[in-house]
Amino acid sequence: MKELSSKELFKTGIKLLQEKKYKDALVSIRTAIEKGGYESVNEIPPLYLSYLGLITALAEKKYRNGATICEKAIKMEFYNPVFYLNLGKVYVAGGYKLKAIDAFYNGLKTDGNHAGIITELKKMGLRRKPVIPFFTRTHVLNKYLGLLLRKQESTFLMV
Repeated sequence: MKELSSKELFKTGIKLLQEKKYKDALVSIRTAIEKGGYESVNEIPPLYLSYLGLITALAEKKYRNGATICEKAIKMEFYNPVFYLNLGKVYVAGGYKLKAIDAFYNGLKTDGNHAGIITELKKMGLRRKPVIPFFTRTHVLNKYLGLLLRKQESTFLMV
């Protein structure tokens, strides 16, 4: 049987995470990091760190440890919305709803239409703020302007 490379082990870990096989995913990600031959934590790719943090929290219920690892990845690449998504998921799993919301909104600052973040916010029952905050969400102006802005955002992204 062929021995898997670090990248292949990482991809396997992500697949196992999606299948909710957290303990196996953790083993796979840790093995990928070991096989990568990184001499210090600072050499581990931030993507690996972010997923290690998420999977550590989910598999071992070590939410603070997982959050710390995710935050380290964010410090290395603050512009990657996936890292904020993973941090937010750690906070949700640990029951820290306000911190999760904060992480998700920070991720939206880097990518305002990140599908994964928007999905997580919807799961939490959160929606974007009304366009005109002093009118109700159901006010005709908020509805119309909201639809108009969403259409404009989606056409802007297609260009």
